[in-house]
Amino acid sequence: MKALVTGGAGFIGSNLTTYLCDHGYKVDVIDDSSSNNRTTIDKRANLINDSIANVALLEELLDGKDVVFHLAATGIIELSIKNPPAYFENNLMNGIKLLDAMRKKGVKKIVYSSSSGVYGEPKRVPIREDDVKEPFNPYGATKYAFEHVLSSYYHSFGIESVSLRYYNVYGPGDEQSPVTRAVPKWIKAALKDDPLTLYWGGKQKKDYVFVEDVARANLLSAERGKGCSFYNVGSGYGCWMYDLAKILEEVFGKKLNIQQAGERAGDPTFLIADISRIKKELGWEPKIDLKAGLARTIEYYRDNY
Repeated sequence: MKALVTGGAGFIGSNLTTYLCDHGYKVDVIDDSSSNNRTTIDKRANLINDSIANVALLEELLDGKDVVFHLAATGIIELSIKNPPAYFENNLMNGIKLLDAMRKKGVKKIVYSSSSGVYGEPKRVPIREDDVKEPFNPYGATKYAFEHVLSSYYHSFGIESVSLRYYNVYGPGDEQSPVTRAVPKWIKAALKDDPLTLYWGGKQKKDYVFVEDVARANLLSAERGKGCSFYNVGSGYGCWMYDLAKILEEVFGKKLNIQQAGERAGDPTFLIADISRIKKELGWEPKIDLKAGLARTIEYYRDNY
């Protein structure tokens, strides 16, 4: 199988690229390195350092491809609130350029990295795919808007799509810049004996899923997904943020300096996935529990920092 991975040098994308190569895929990656400045990926893949806004290049890269894994996006929620137009341009309009290039080149399958941010503040937990979607930050809105575009391209042009609504993905290789995600931020702080910043008094309950499990969900989506479908990708369990800090203390084997940082705009209180649909239809469920995943993540940062 031949695949194009957009955003394949990012955190999830680089892990997915390695996973695809491990499973016999021939992979081209396009990434402008804007999210983490990574310029190298798995040596078995071919990296092109450019933007998906380059339509002529996209059409060249799509020649002979069986599937596209679309991860290229601007993803920091706080920055989406500061500059909404830039997020809609990159996450929505550039995505449309990709889809239309696929239409012209006859590529009929796309696996899209969407987000649990499409739901906003959920009306109930765990969240099901058909629950109300009211994204309350521009990032979530761009993800939800592109899901509608995918639906239109499926019904109009026969391009099959699978939208994977990720919850809180963590694991090795997360080189986000600036660092806003709790797990890498806290681990880096703990390694330097710096304070861990905790928002909302730690009274948010979130669903954490290991990046290797997310890569496997992508592969199964490419091989088993049909039509225009949507799936939650999470653990199915919620963890209070304060408890997450305590689990990190346990794995590190030392007391951590946890400091309260008040409120932060754009954060839902509860975000927990119902994963029954993806279990039933794709045969996917997470294999790495939170404590084991954090141990592997800490090992990565110890080796690299």
